[in-house]
Amino acid sequence: MKKIILFLTVFFLAVAVGVIAAPPVEETSAQLSAVPPDAQWALYVDVQKLISSAMFKALVDEKETAKFQGKADEFLGKLRIDPMKDLKGVTVFGLGKEDEDAVVALSGKFDRAHLVGLIKAETTHKEIAYGKYTIYRWDDDELGAFAADDLILLGENEQALKSALDALEGRKRDAAPPVLARVLKDFPNAIMVFGVNSISGLLREHDKPVILTKMKSAGGALAESGENLSLQVSITAESAQVAKDVEQAIRGLIAIANLQIKEADAQAFAQAIKIAVDGEYVRINAAYPLNKLIGLLHSKVKDLSFF
Repeated sequence: MKKIILFLTVFFLAVAVGVIAAPPVEETSAQLSAVPPDAQWALYVDVQKLISSAMFKALVDEKETAKFQGKADEFLGKLRIDPMKDLKGVTVFGLGKEDEDAVVALSGKFDRAHLVGLIKAETTHKEIAYGKYTIYRWDDDELGAFAADDLILLGENEQALKSALDALEGRKRDAAPPVLARVLKDFPNAIMVFGVNSISGLLREHDKPVILTKMKSAGGALAESGENLSLQVSITAESAQVAKDVEQAIRGLIAIANLQIKEADAQAFAQAIKIAVDGEYVRINAAYPLNKLIGLLHSKVKDLSFF
Protein backbone atom coordinates (compact mmCIF):
# COMPACT_ATOMS: atom_id res chain seq x y z
CA MET A 1 0.00 0.00 0.00
CA LYS A 2 2.92 2.37 0.57
CA LYS A 3 3.77 2.12 -3.13
CA ILE A 4 0.18 2.90 -4.05
CA ILE A 5 0.01 5.95 -1.77
CA LEU A 6 3.39 7.18 -2.99
CA PHE A 7 2.46 6.64 -6.64
CA LEU A 8 -0.82 8.52 -6.38
CA THR A 9 0.59 11.35 -4.31
CA VAL A 10 3.72 11.91 -6.39
CA PHE A 11 1.82 11.72 -9.66
CA PHE A 12 -0.90 14.20 -8.81
CA LEU A 13 1.38 16.62 -6.98
CA ALA A 14 3.90 16.57 -9.80
CA VAL A 15 1.24 17.12 -12.42
CA ALA A 16 -0.47 19.80 -10.36
CA VAL A 17 2.66 21.94 -10.33
CA GLY A 18 2.53 22.41 -14.08
CA VAL A 19 -0.95 21.43 -15.17
CA ILE A 20 -3.66 23.63 -13.74
CA ALA A 21 -7.25 24.15 -14.84
CA ALA A 22 -9.59 26.91 -13.78
CA PRO A 23 -13.26 25.99 -13.50
CA PRO A 24 -14.80 27.77 -10.49
CA VAL A 25 -14.89 25.72 -7.32
CA GLU A 26 -18.62 25.55 -6.65
CA GLU A 27 -18.33 23.37 -3.57
CA THR A 28 -15.56 22.09 -1.36
CA SER A 29 -14.74 18.44 -1.72
CA ALA A 30 -16.13 16.25 1.05
CA GLN A 31 -12.66 14.89 1.74
CA LEU A 32 -11.49 18.25 3.07
CA SER A 33 -13.71 17.70 6.08
CA ALA A 34 -11.37 14.88 7.11
CA VAL A 35 -8.54 17.36 7.75
CA PRO A 36 -8.39 17.88 11.54
CA PRO A 37 -8.29 21.45 12.91
CA ASP A 38 -4.83 20.77 14.37
CA ALA A 39 -3.31 19.59 11.07
CA GLN A 40 0.13 21.14 10.54
CA TRP A 41 -0.21 21.22 6.76
CA ALA A 42 -2.56 20.16 4.00
CA LEU A 43 -2.73 20.07 0.22
CA TYR A 44 -5.75 19.42 -1.99
CA VAL A 45 -5.92 18.65 -5.72
CA ASP A 46 -9.15 18.30 -7.70
CA VAL A 47 -8.11 15.38 -9.90
CA GLN A 48 -10.89 15.45 -12.45
CA LYS A 49 -10.57 19.17 -13.15
CA LEU A 50 -6.85 18.65 -13.43
CA ILE A 51 -7.14 15.82 -15.93
CA SER A 52 -9.79 17.58 -18.00
CA SER A 53 -7.80 20.83 -18.21
CA ALA A 54 -6.50 22.25 -21.48
CA MET A 55 -3.05 22.31 -19.92
CA PHE A 56 -3.09 18.59 -19.20
CA LYS A 57 -4.30 17.79 -22.71
CA ALA A 58 -1.60 19.99 -24.23
CA LEU A 59 1.18 18.33 -22.25
CA VAL A 60 -0.01 14.74 -22.18
CA ASP A 61 -0.92 13.30 -25.57
CA GLU A 62 -2.66 9.97 -26.19
CA LYS A 63 0.65 8.11 -26.20
CA GLU A 64 1.65 9.48 -22.82
CA THR A 65 -1.85 8.87 -21.44
CA ALA A 66 -1.58 5.23 -22.50
CA LYS A 67 1.86 5.06 -20.91
CA PHE A 68 0.51 6.35 -17.63
CA GLN A 69 -2.49 4.03 -17.85
CA GLY A 70 -0.12 1.08 -18.13
CA LYS A 71 1.78 2.17 -15.04
CA ALA A 72 -1.46 2.76 -13.19
CA ASP A 73 -2.66 -0.74 -14.04
CA GLU A 74 0.53 -2.19 -12.55
CA PHE A 75 -0.17 -0.47 -9.24
CA LEU A 76 -3.95 -0.29 -9.13
CA GLY A 77 -5.31 -2.96 -11.46
CA LYS A 78 -5.72 -5.45 -8.64
CA LEU A 79 -7.62 -2.83 -6.67
CA ARG A 80 -10.00 -2.12 -9.58
CA ILE A 81 -9.18 1.58 -9.46
CA ASP A 82 -8.64 3.63 -12.60
CA PRO A 83 -7.12 6.92 -11.36
CA MET A 84 -7.97 8.72 -14.59
CA LYS A 85 -11.66 7.96 -14.21
CA ASP A 86 -12.38 6.92 -10.65
CA LEU A 87 -10.44 9.42 -8.54
CA LYS A 88 -12.14 12.75 -7.89
CA GLY A 89 -9.76 14.38 -5.45
CA VAL A 90 -6.56 13.79 -3.47
CA THR A 91 -5.91 15.43 -0.13
CA VAL A 92 -2.67 14.93 1.78
CA PHE A 93 -2.27 16.33 5.28
CA GLY A 94 -0.06 15.85 8.32
CA LEU A 95 -0.39 16.25 12.07
CA GLY A 96 3.37 16.62 12.51
CA LYS A 97 6.75 16.65 10.83
CA GLU A 98 7.21 12.87 10.61
CA ASP A 99 6.24 10.93 7.48
CA GLU A 100 4.05 8.55 9.45
CA ASP A 101 1.99 11.49 10.70
CA ALA A 102 0.61 12.01 7.20
CA VAL A 103 -2.79 10.86 5.98
CA VAL A 104 -3.95 10.53 2.36
CA ALA A 105 -7.65 11.01 1.64
CA LEU A 106 -8.94 9.74 -1.69
CA SER A 107 -12.42 10.61 -2.93
CA GLY A 108 -13.97 8.88 -5.91
CA LYS A 109 -15.63 5.72 -7.11
CA PHE A 110 -14.41 2.56 -5.37
CA ASP A 111 -15.41 -1.10 -5.20
CA ARG A 112 -15.63 -1.19 -1.42
CA ALA A 113 -16.48 -4.88 -1.09
CA HIS A 114 -13.59 -5.86 -3.34
CA LEU A 115 -11.05 -3.70 -1.48
CA VAL A 116 -12.17 -4.91 1.94
CA GLY A 117 -11.98 -8.47 0.64
CA LEU A 118 -8.36 -7.95 -0.44
CA ILE A 119 -7.46 -6.60 2.99
CA LYS A 120 -9.14 -9.48 4.80
CA ALA A 121 -7.22 -11.92 2.60
CA GLU A 122 -3.98 -10.64 4.15
CA THR A 123 -2.88 -13.03 6.90
CA THR A 124 -1.61 -10.12 9.00
CA HIS A 125 -4.79 -8.05 8.79
CA LYS A 126 -6.55 -6.78 11.91
CA GLU A 127 -9.72 -4.79 12.39
CA ILE A 128 -10.03 -1.91 14.83
CA ALA A 129 -13.54 -0.74 15.71
CA TYR A 130 -13.75 3.03 16.08
CA GLY A 131 -17.25 4.40 16.56
CA LYS A 132 -19.23 3.57 13.43
CA TYR A 133 -16.03 3.03 11.44
CA THR A 134 -13.68 0.09 10.97
CA ILE A 135 -9.96 0.75 10.69
CA TYR A 136 -8.06 -1.98 8.88
CA ARG A 137 -4.41 -2.73 9.63
CA TRP A 138 -2.16 -4.95 7.53
CA ASP A 139 1.59 -5.45 7.06
CA ASP A 140 2.04 -4.12 10.62
CA ASP A 141 2.08 -0.42 9.72
CA GLU A 142 -0.46 -0.01 6.92
CA LEU A 143 -3.81 1.47 7.94
CA GLY A 144 -6.95 2.28 6.02
CA ALA A 145 -10.60 3.08 6.57
CA PHE A 146 -13.68 3.75 4.50
CA ALA A 147 -15.02 7.02 5.85
CA ALA A 148 -17.79 6.59 3.25
CA ASP A 149 -18.27 4.54 0.10
CA ASP A 150 -16.62 7.36 -1.86
CA LEU A 151 -13.96 8.36 0.66
CA ILE A 152 -10.90 6.33 1.69
CA LEU A 153 -8.35 7.33 4.34
CA LEU A 154 -4.86 5.80 4.27
CA GLY A 155 -1.91 6.23 6.61
CA GLU A 156 0.54 4.65 9.04
CA ASN A 157 -0.39 6.39 12.30
CA GLU A 158 -3.51 5.03 13.98
CA GLN A 159 -4.11 8.20 15.99
CA ALA A 160 -3.79 10.38 12.88
CA LEU A 161 -6.40 8.26 11.11
CA LYS A 162 -8.70 8.47 14.12
CA SER A 163 -8.26 12.26 14.18
CA ALA A 164 -9.40 12.40 10.56
CA LEU A 165 -12.48 10.31 11.36
CA ASP A 166 -13.21 12.54 14.37
CA ALA A 167 -12.99 15.58 12.10
CA LEU A 168 -15.59 14.07 9.78
CA GLU A 169 -17.94 13.50 12.70
CA GLY A 170 -17.36 16.95 14.16
CA ARG A 171 -18.35 19.11 11.21
CA LYS A 172 -20.41 19.05 8.03
CA ARG A 173 -18.73 17.07 5.27
CA ASP A 174 -18.74 20.07 2.95
CA ALA A 175 -17.04 22.41 5.42
CA ALA A 176 -13.44 23.43 4.75
CA PRO A 177 -10.93 22.85 7.59
CA PRO A 178 -9.19 25.88 9.15
CA VAL A 179 -5.85 25.09 7.51
CA LEU A 180 -7.35 25.63 4.05
CA ALA A 181 -10.41 27.78 4.73
CA ARG A 182 -8.72 31.12 4.14
CA VAL A 183 -6.95 29.94 1.01
CA LEU A 184 -10.17 28.57 -0.48
CA LYS A 185 -11.93 31.84 0.32
CA ASP A 186 -9.18 33.95 -1.23
CA PHE A 187 -8.72 31.76 -4.32
CA PRO A 188 -12.12 30.24 -5.22
CA ASN A 189 -11.00 29.39 -8.78
CA ALA A 190 -7.96 27.36 -7.75
CA ILE A 191 -7.52 23.74 -8.76
CA MET A 192 -4.85 23.14 -6.13
CA VAL A 193 -4.61 24.77 -2.71
CA PHE A 194 -2.20 24.27 0.16
CA GLY A 195 -1.80 25.54 3.68
CA VAL A 196 0.78 25.31 6.45
CA ASN A 197 -0.37 26.15 9.97
CA SER A 198 3.06 26.23 11.61
CA ILE A 199 6.16 26.52 9.45
CA SER A 200 8.62 26.32 12.33
CA GLY A 201 6.76 23.29 13.71
CA LEU A 202 7.66 21.32 10.59
CA LEU A 203 11.37 22.09 10.79
CA ARG A 204 13.88 19.66 12.24
CA GLU A 205 15.55 20.78 15.46
CA HIS A 206 19.04 20.50 13.99
CA ASP A 207 18.17 22.33 10.77
CA LYS A 208 16.15 25.47 11.39
CA PRO A 209 17.17 28.45 9.22
CA VAL A 210 16.55 31.58 11.27
CA ILE A 211 14.39 33.22 8.63
CA LEU A 212 12.06 30.20 8.51
CA THR A 213 11.64 30.09 12.27
CA LYS A 214 10.21 33.60 12.07
CA MET A 215 7.53 32.61 9.56
CA LYS A 216 4.30 31.63 11.23
CA SER A 217 2.11 30.18 8.49
CA ALA A 218 1.59 30.11 4.74
CA GLY A 219 -1.06 29.33 2.19
CA GLY A 220 -1.40 29.47 -1.55
CA ALA A 221 -2.97 28.29 -4.74
CA LEU A 222 -2.34 27.55 -8.39
CA ALA A 223 -5.05 28.54 -10.83
CA GLU A 224 -5.73 29.61 -14.36
CA SER A 225 -6.66 33.26 -14.82
CA GLY A 226 -7.72 34.12 -18.34
CA GLU A 227 -4.84 33.06 -20.57
CA ASN A 228 -2.34 33.01 -17.72
CA LEU A 229 -1.17 30.50 -15.16
CA SER A 230 -1.44 32.18 -11.78
CA LEU A 231 0.45 31.45 -8.58
CA GLN A 232 -0.49 33.14 -5.32
CA VAL A 233 1.20 32.62 -1.97
CA SER A 234 0.69 34.42 1.32
CA ILE A 235 3.22 34.10 4.14
CA THR A 236 2.50 35.33 7.67
CA ALA A 237 5.59 36.52 9.55
CA GLU A 238 6.12 37.26 13.23
CA SER A 239 6.24 41.01 12.61
CA ALA A 240 6.27 43.64 9.88
CA GLN A 241 10.06 43.82 10.06
CA VAL A 242 10.40 40.07 9.66
CA ALA A 243 8.05 40.27 6.66
CA LYS A 244 10.45 42.76 5.05
CA ASP A 245 13.37 40.42 5.78
CA VAL A 246 11.48 37.53 4.17
CA GLU A 247 10.76 39.68 1.13
CA GLN A 248 14.44 40.50 0.70
CA ALA A 249 15.43 36.85 1.09
CA ILE A 250 12.97 35.78 -1.60
CA ARG A 251 14.13 38.54 -3.96
CA GLY A 252 17.68 37.34 -3.45
CA LEU A 253 16.75 33.78 -4.39
CA ILE A 254 14.98 35.00 -7.52
CA ALA A 255 18.01 37.07 -8.51
CA ILE A 256 20.28 34.04 -8.16
CA ALA A 257 17.86 31.95 -10.23
CA ASN A 258 17.84 34.58 -12.98
CA LEU A 259 21.64 34.45 -13.16
CA GLN A 260 21.63 30.67 -13.51
CA ILE A 261 18.75 30.32 -15.97
CA LYS A 262 19.72 30.78 -19.60
CA GLU A 263 16.41 30.26 -21.41
CA ALA A 264 14.62 33.54 -22.13
CA ASP A 265 11.16 32.11 -21.38
CA ALA A 266 12.31 30.70 -18.06
CA GLN A 267 13.86 34.03 -17.11
CA ALA A 268 10.63 35.78 -18.06
CA PHE A 269 8.73 33.42 -15.77
CA ALA A 270 11.05 34.22 -12.85
CA GLN A 271 10.75 37.93 -13.61
CA ALA A 272 6.96 37.65 -13.58
CA ILE A 273 7.02 36.97 -9.86
CA LYS A 274 5.76 39.97 -7.90
CA ILE A 275 6.39 40.37 -4.18
CA ALA A 276 4.72 42.82 -1.82
CA VAL A 277 4.68 43.36 1.94
CA ASP A 278 1.47 44.21 3.76
CA GLY A 279 2.26 44.56 7.44
CA GLU A 280 3.20 41.10 8.67
CA TYR A 281 2.12 39.48 5.42
CA VAL A 282 4.30 38.73 2.40
CA ARG A 283 2.26 38.38 -0.78
CA ILE A 284 3.75 36.56 -3.77
CA ASN A 285 1.96 36.64 -7.10
CA ALA A 286 3.01 35.41 -10.50
CA ALA A 287 1.12 35.26 -13.79
CA TYR A 288 2.53 33.77 -16.98
CA PRO A 289 0.95 33.08 -20.39
CA LEU A 290 -0.18 29.48 -20.61
CA ASN A 291 0.91 29.04 -24.22
CA LYS A 292 4.47 30.09 -23.36
CA LEU A 293 4.52 27.88 -20.27
CA ILE A 294 3.37 24.88 -22.30
CA GLY A 295 6.13 25.54 -24.82
CA LEU A 296 8.70 25.85 -22.04
CA LEU A 297 7.58 22.61 -20.41
CA HIS A 298 7.57 20.77 -23.73
CA SER A 299 11.16 21.85 -24.34
CA LYS A 300 12.21 20.62 -20.89
CA VAL A 301 10.12 17.45 -20.62
CA LYS A 302 10.34 15.33 -23.76
CA ASP A 303 8.49 12.53 -22.04
CA LEU A 304 6.87 12.19 -18.65
CA SER A 305 9.55 9.88 -17.29
CA PHE A 306 8.18 10.01 -13.75
CA PHE A 307 5.31 7.85 -15.02
